[in-house]
Amino acid sequence: MEIMPEAVATREANGMHTIYRDVWDGLTGPALSYDLLIASPPCQTFSMAGNGAGRAALDEVIGAIELHAYKDPQALREFGEKHDPPPALVLTPLAHVWRDRPRMVALEQVPTVLPVWQAVAGVMRQWGYSVAVGVLNAEQYGVPQTRKRAILVGRLDGSANLPTPTHSRYYSHAPEKLDAGVLPWRPMGEALGLSGFTAEKVMGKGMVKRHGTRPGRDADTPAFAIRASAGGMEPGGFVLRSNYGSGGDPAKRGERTIHQPSATLTSKADRMKWDGTRRLSAEEAAALQTYPSDFIWTGKRFLQIGNAVPPLLAEAILTALVSEPAIELKEAA
Repeated sequence: MEIMPEAVATREANGMHTIYRDVWDGLTGPALSYDLLIASPPCQTFSMAGNGAGRAALDEVIGAIELHAYKDPQALREFGEKHDPPPALVLTPLAHVWRDRPRMVALEQVPTVLPVWQAVAGVMRQWGYSVAVGVLNAEQYGVPQTRKRAILVGRLDGSANLPTPTHSRYYSHAPEKLDAGVLPWRPMGEALGLSGFTAEKVMGKGMVKRHGTRPGRDADTPAFAIRASAGGMEPGGFVLRSNYGSGGDPAKRGERTIHQPSATLTSKADRMKWDGTRRLSAEEAAALQTYPSDFIWTGKRFLQIGNAVPPLLAEAILTALVSEPAIELKEAA
């Protein structure tokens, strides 16, 4: 279910049937029967890149949970309309869980929303759900980008667990540091398929050089088959500059080389520049979000790309959620 026409068109173009509907309309009517609820409510209100109204309203949102506002869609909507954009949208998934009781639930939001997810988890546990909540780092799941997200997963018929990291965390103040027992984080150059790319950044003792591929891919096949060199970039010291969290101050803009993961991509990723020579292309942004090169986009590409959950992160979350063996359901409270 989606209210942005361009996002609906993009999903339909890629074979994913999507209902064009206001989320509030989806809460009116009888209970629905389905196994899995996946929800990623709009985050502009809560995001550090937004206007901050949601951060100020966090206590109100948690208070609305304690007052069981999710049981009354109209009351929930009226609460949300106190702000623009309405922070109550983050509670609409809980209203669906209350009404429909799906077997599995997966929710995503910016880290600021973690206290809300914790409050939601407390309610869901009263209904018999196993729930896990935490903040995940996207680079720890093969995404060539440092991106933190608050995640909630729940199951009625089994144990809900967050995914185990497969890659190292990226330590911005100690880039040479790698977590033991997992793969190194993925650099931008590898994800963009730079021909002959080798991550030869500052390497500490025991660090392993890698040659432009993900595990399971042929050494000559670029990950997700997009070549940044086609846009005038060659392997070397190119730097991607981001204004994320800078308040528009150029002096505060983060910089990452192609030997490092990208900074967080947002809906304004088109403002990111390579060494000041040209802007990040939509194709490059999609690759850094781990979309396949043949994914079809319609309408405002950067808006959709920056707002999306990286597919590799989504895959890790859902695989961990659905892979647990089911148990016999008990009657929910």
